[in-house]
Amino acid sequence: MDLSCGENMQSPGNGAGGRAVDMCVAGPDRALDRDPRVILNLLTLERAHALHTDYFENVQIDIHPYMRKIVTTWMLEVCEEQQCEEQVFPLAVSYMDRFLALRAISKQQLQLLAVTSMLLASKFRQCHPLSVELLCAYTDNSVYPNEVRQWEVLLLQRLNWQLSIATAFDFVEPFLARVPWGRANPLVRTHALTLTSVCYTETEFLLVPPSLVAAACITAAARGLRVRMSVSDLCVLTRTPAAAAELVARHVERVLARETQPQEPRSRHTLPCKQTTPEQTQLPNTPTDVQDVLF
Repeated sequence: MDLSCGENMQSPGNGAGGRAVDMCVAGPDRALDRDPRVILNLLTLERAHALHTDYFENVQIDIHPYMRKIVTTWMLEVCEEQQCEEQVFPLAVSYMDRFLALRAISKQQLQLLAVTSMLLASKFRQCHPLSVELLCAYTDNSVYPNEVRQWEVLLLQRLNWQLSIATAFDFVEPFLARVPWGRANPLVRTHALTLTSVCYTETEFLLVPPSLVAAACITAAARGLRVRMSVSDLCVLTRTPAAAAELVARHVERVLARETQPQEPRSRHTLPCKQTTPEQTQLPNTPTDVQDVLF
């Protein structure tokens, strides 16, 4: 049995604001790549925490889909600027969606929920979590640290302390390790993860299982790179019909085309927040467009 350690043991670097950045990232594990229990356990975890209802129609009164789009895009920008582990963003969005499916909130509380979700996700997935003060600064101090700490307990209670959730990011690596064309081009993984991030900002994929989102993004990425592949290889792993994977993959391609096409300058929707003075902070509290997410 090979028990060698493949982590990068370099000294942690510094991200924006001097925050320590996690650098010890393990490489592919050949034993896990061959173990069929990995995907089976992920699928079981996926079913345990799946969303079964559109909370915009059944739970939320004051929150609308465009608001979720704005706040998730902002979350993605914060995670990228802080060089967070790639799992932090989808996990934070999953926490937020699960909470919104359980409890109605006002639109003034949406960014507070987003901040709290990122705090929990960074604590769960990183050695160096994001600080409460840093996250509040990203909101232009419209969210206060004491509010975040109160909502952290509330969020944990509503989620029943179930923080280990299968996201689409969790499926990308196991899928690519198990298809013959998966490791041929390393750019497939990079593009697939970028497409997955875009999907987490879109409400159209809210009720799509993470495994299917991952399969669709891998398919779209491979096609974009002109890698010879077969959708059926992924469908065998996800236990879904090939027609369903093809349908979601084409939708991913349409979303990508829509988000990357040149657009005229337009006014953005802004999340309602408390008034602050210019002296408090100069950090922007509006997210960049999705087309700024580069491969």
